[in-house]
Amino acid sequence: MMPIFRSIKRSFAVRKPFPPEYESILNRNVRIYKKLNTRRKKLLQERLKIFMNEKIFEGCGGLAVTDKMKVVISAYACLLILENPSDYYPYLRSILVYPDDYVAPVYEEDSGGVITEGNERREGESWDSGSVVLSWADIKKTTQSRSNGSNLVIHEFAHQLDLQYGMSGSVDVNGNVLNFEDEWSIELAKTYGQLVKHRRLGRKTGVLDLYGAIHPAECFAVVLEAFIEKPRKLSMQYPRLYRLLGDFFSIDPARW
Repeated sequence: MMPIFRSIKRSFAVRKPFPPEYESILNRNVRIYKKLNTRRKKLLQERLKIFMNEKIFEGCGGLAVTDKMKVVISAYACLLILENPSDYYPYLRSILVYPDDYVAPVYEEDSGGVITEGNERREGESWDSGSVVLSWADIKKTTQSRSNGSNLVIHEFAHQLDLQYGMSGSVDVNGNVLNFEDEWSIELAKTYGQLVKHRRLGRKTGVLDLYGAIHPAECFAVVLEAFIEKPRKLSMQYPRLYRLLGDFFSIDPARW
């Protein structure tokens, strides 16, 4: 879509009244919404209207996608672009929602070039072909718990932002920084290296999920989960990382 037509469509979407039932869903199901001030609540509502107007939601595995599902998913996705819309995830077209964990094919290649095919259960995925896949059961589990600091929607949409901005692109799988003039990459590499060490030694890390030790992209995703779900703990344990994220997203969740 040409930018001028996209801009016109978005202006029309923003002018539409925000449905009262949507705000009720936000109040009941998105804890962070109640912490936002009036300006941010209005801004999130505007982001939601545009996001939901542009993205396609599809139910999988027999699931019928409801307004509640759309609003909850959209709200967490839009929290990340609250102050900087980032063109509303330009590479994303559709959001596929399963009722629960789903089975996905896995292909592994060994050192000899032999490819083994298999299957594994997953909670969500982010594809560079324009889709995010989510399990509704796991969305409810990760967004309703106050203790684990995880959030499936934030995690998968972090990958979309990574695709757009290359947030983990300057850190290789061994934790080496490819651009030493990039303060963010240096800090992410340091954090990734710590997670890898903790995972190898079987230690807990506190605020960050050890899943982030799998790959720098996963490290960025779990860091962003903590940034939204446990901002005060992240700011205390990783103050520099928190500051850099706050500067990039122009938000300070610890103050909400």
